[in-house]
Amino acid sequence: MLHLRSVLVAAAALFVSNTVAVSSAAFVSDLESIKFTINIPQEENSNELYFSMSGPSSCSWLAVGLGSSNMKNSLMFMAYKDKTGQNVTLSPRLSYNNVEPVYTSEVKVTYLPGTGVFDNITTVNAKCSNCRQWKEGSIDPKQTEANFIWANAGVGNLKSNSLTANLKRHGSYGKFKMDLTKAVGAGEAVTPANVSSAGSAQLSEEADHDFSSGAHALIMIFTFVGLIPLAVMILRILNSPKWHGIVQTISATLALIGMGLGFKIGTMYNRTKKFNSAHQVIGLIVILAMIGQFILGFLHHRMYSQTKLPTKLGPIHVWLGRFVVLLGIVSGFVGFPLAQNSIFNWPLLGLVLFGIIFSGPFIFWRWRRNMQKANKAEAAKAPSGGYQAEPWRGDHSQNDVDLQQMNHQAPPPMYSNQYR
Repeated sequence: MLHLRSVLVAAAALFVSNTVAVSSAAFVSDLESIKFTINIPQEENSNELYFSMSGPSSCSWLAVGLGSSNMKNSLMFMAYKDKTGQNVTLSPRLSYNNVEPVYTSEVKVTYLPGTGVFDNITTVNAKCSNCRQWKEGSIDPKQTEANFIWANAGVGNLKSNSLTANLKRHGSYGKFKMDLTKAVGAGEAVTPANVSSAGSAQLSEEADHDFSSGAHALIMIFTFVGLIPLAVMILRILNSPKWHGIVQTISATLALIGMGLGFKIGTMYNRTKKFNSAHQVIGLIVILAMIGQFILGFLHHRMYSQTKLPTKLGPIHVWLGRFVVLLGIVSGFVGFPLAQNSIFNWPLLGLVLFGIIFSGPFIFWRWRRNMQKANKAEAAKAPSGGYQAEPWRGDHSQNDVDLQQMNHQAPPPMYSNQYR
């Protein structure tokens, strides 16, 4: 009996020792978009943290930022699926402004048991070293209202083992505070929390309302797939240089606006801030060519209005316009993968094919009209009266040229087929 009592006491002591709560502070957002738990080792010289972060696996990535109520100067822990989609890559990054954070190799991360993707939840249990102080920031264990930020991206297919993987812009984000004094204790692994601890509170949560990327894409597609081809049809079918010029002016203005948006977007991501991607290089060439084409078109029209004669600038204007449209569409096809939205290449392809099919009858009509005019011109040059076996024996008195008749030529039609 005494022996049995001793066993029960020992078992109870073991159970209690294993269920003593780890010193930690926890936060759970109101919509459970993010869950975060932190433990701070109490050793005076320690520069380590234990933490757990989790959120919906449908998100492209999850992140929590330490040390600030804004992105600037925050140390960000960003988690996304690895190549298998079953495990997690954790990337420590420094944020210098409201732009994509940059990976830092100074912070070392060790994965702990429980990390992975389970039951539609992405979870990271980890220990970080050299992460209590960083360039321009720190975390103070004595703070009772320490500032944190969090964010996640919408649905995406990001799966990477790279610590510098390119990220999409966040879909929602927020701020919260924690009482870090409750997290100080023996350095131990922590697990995801289900409720926020005392002293932790959500300060904000909101959806991202930045539409610059979408506006850039819509403006450029509308310009190069819609407006510029429309300007060509206005000139060729309606023979209206005035409205051709108006539509061209609108398209050039929109293209410049789209370029401005593209420049702004380029400064926000690590992959584009050097402005050396294919999409950005091609886009710059297209804009410069478009400006040149617009100037050539203006000069051509001005010279033609004065002389009523074809100009050498006309063919250059036409062929440069064709180059602009083609290269602009190519830029769109390489732009969507750069924005990690490759799926939108399919709608763009559909628009291009629709434009080709829609313009088919117009192209055929133009070809047929040009052929008819060419045949008429050839017929006008041919000699009348049939074939003469010995034309030198005929009467040549009618071959004298009436110089007065040469002064009554009709003026050429406006923008005739001088450059088909």
